[in-house]
Amino acid sequence: MAGAQRLTLAAAMVLALAWLAWPSPERPSTANTAVDQTPTVWAAWDLEPDDWPGLIDGAAWTPLSFLDEGTALGTDEAGRLLYVESGEELTATVLAEPGGSPGIAATAASDDAIAWIQSTPDEAGQVVSELWTAPRDPDGRPGEAELLTTDTGDVITAGSAYDLQFAAEGLHWLATARDAERVTEHRSIPTSGGEVEVVGHRGAWQAAAWPWLASAGSDSLGGAELVRTDTGAGVKVTAGTDELAMCSASWCRLVVTTDDGSRVDLVRSDGTDRTTVAEGFTSAVSADAGLIDRFEPLQESNATTGDGTKVTLFDLDTGETYLVASAAGQTGAVERHLWWSTGTEELLVWHVLDLTDLA
Repeated sequence: MAGAQRLTLAAAMVLALAWLAWPSPERPSTANTAVDQTPTVWAAWDLEPDDWPGLIDGAAWTPLSFLDEGTALGTDEAGRLLYVESGEELTATVLAEPGGSPGIAATAASDDAIAWIQSTPDEAGQVVSELWTAPRDPDGRPGEAELLTTDTGDVITAGSAYDLQFAAEGLHWLATARDAERVTEHRSIPTSGGEVEVVGHRGAWQAAAWPWLASAGSDSLGGAELVRTDTGAGVKVTAGTDELAMCSASWCRLVVTTDDGSRVDLVRSDGTDRTTVAEGFTSAVSADAGLIDRFEPLQESNATTGDGTKVTLFDLDTGETYLVASAAGQTGAVERHLWWSTGTEELLVWHVLDLTDLA
């Protein structure tokens, strides 16, 4: 694939996700000191977050996803992939040591196995990727890792829970075609190994929950399209000419940007239940819209450094916004979990909310 083509698709993906970390030179640099009257998640549902220490054996780690109760996948500062277990103290099993950047590109987990794509540069400086799996024992702990395939193509990731996923007795991911103009490849392989199946889709796409793909980048300006990878059936999502549409399987996020920030609406993929969830300089925490078909985690930076991010949760069932954290550091959300950090170094803590506790 020509270098120019790689840059074209990369730019399209950047356009689709740029607003997630919204920067603007016009944004006020001072924090809002007014008392926040937003009702909290914790009072409304009588809950407390699940707190995880930010250090394992004195080293910081960053969550990628939370699995079963008390287990997570994350990375450490060396870029190693960790299987983390909570208890009196956190313990970690090292699953992979990519040894280079970009490192762990995507992960997925089922009851039976954990899978990941790791990417590193070769001697010529070209990024090459490998798909690995590790079986899980009856307690969920990973066994010995096994290389499943190196036939991954030029992997596309969008920070979605579905960049790599178990479905239909296989593993599925997307790549950029190397020998065609603007073609995205849906790639899959049986979980037991074998040949990689490749199906091309013209244009820029990102993965949604199996079996759906969603149009991405400039292809989703003024509307979007969803297509089933198993049958080829499609759904068109209409939007205004100035609206960027970013879709998951059930919901689409429509964004209009102006000099004063943006307006963010969510609408079901069939065009119903359109709702404004945020305005101004608030953006989404997750690349996926409408987590567990009900909630949209949001964030707004109120300071230039430190724990200056306000985290809220919009409930699509009630149309209400709830405060999660008034002063957070890093944030993340995939599938059913929302998490954020407070503190630094030995005071670093990860706070986790299981959204199914609210449903």
